[in-house]
Amino acid sequence: MQANRYHHLGWHHGIELFEAAFSHQTFGRHAHEGFAIGAIAEGAGGYVCRGETMVLPAGTLSLMNPEEPHTGHAAADRVRYTMLYASEAAVRAVLGLRHLRGFATIAPRDRGSRLGRALAHLAHCLNAPPGPDWRLAAEEAAHRALALAFGQYGRAELRPAGDEPAAIRAVRARIAAGVAAGEALTLAELAAGVGLNPSYLIRSMRRATGLTPHAHVLQARIGHARRLLLEGVPAAEAAVAAGFCDQAHLIRQFRRHLGVTPGALLRH
Repeated sequence: MQANRYHHLGWHHGIELFEAAFSHQTFGRHAHEGFAIGAIAEGAGGYVCRGETMVLPAGTLSLMNPEEPHTGHAAADRVRYTMLYASEAAVRAVLGLRHLRGFATIAPRDRGSRLGRALAHLAHCLNAPPGPDWRLAAEEAAHRALALAFGQYGRAELRPAGDEPAAIRAVRARIAAGVAAGEALTLAELAAGVGLNPSYLIRSMRRATGLTPHAHVLQARIGHARRLLLEGVPAAEAAVAAGFCDQAHLIRQFRRHLGVTPGALLRH
């Protein structure tokens, strides 16, 4: 059985993620200082909250507002869920919101399993081996989960993606320079460099190019590694120079994006 894991992102507004899997553990009556946003992936969880006893089966969300007292337990043989904790200040900073209403419903169904998948992806990013873009991937994953939670269930009005050609050109140039120099890049740095809120930058960049900043960074690293390989640099050296964790990481990304391994890249 998977052990419980608790991730604290001290560098990203103190956001936390709890990966829970248990059968007999119970939580006494308590409340969280910030929002608690979770998705039941397996089994069923149970609450006593707002004077009601609730059973949350798989496919159900758990959306708690700050200082909402509740208990917690497994309501089946086993429960597995992922829960994101974020203060009001963190939500405002990540999403660029002035007005924050909170959640009206505690346990809605997860429409299309979108939020559950977003939380699972954040957990995947946080459990991945540290690399140059580890923080960038985690920042974007946290943004995705919060944007879905508050956009779909918290009545938040996110600023629509805008037309920002100059800013996007500047971000892409910064990414290219950073990758060539072997630098680690973060969403906060890229957004600050063009004077935009990170959330707004993600939405505007995706609208204009179809890719998020992290996807652009990964694409730039693959392109840089490809150029080095064509120059005759050994794959292991090219992987490190392009910012991949190791040669195996480079091979996986080559297969995913180019359909071949580095060894299948032939010069004529």
